[in-house]
Amino acid sequence: MANTFQLAIVLPETPMPPRNVVAIDVPAAEGRLTIMAHHQPLLAALLTGPMTITDNSGERETWHISAGALQVENNIATLLVREANIANSSESPNIKT
Repeated sequence: MANTFQLAIVLPETPMPPRNVVAIDVPAAEGRLTIMAHHQPLLAALLTGPMTITDNSGERETWHISAGALQVENNIATLLVREANIANSSESPNIKT
């Protein structure tokens, strides 16, 4: 079993439950940023672009996120964005606020 951490995607009006993931790869202002379990505390500006989420089974989801912020602390990554769209799933709706 891979080490996981909690990912919370916070949108202005749409509740999204936190989930456990193995890794996320996000478009940060200083370049692409990969977060894994037990990452050091971090606060980063995010750019609009693709985000990849890897779950515990190794499955990857690609999302398109708007610019925002990422906070990592105590094995919890919190994305604060205005929009998050699942890019590679025809079953899940887009989430916009």
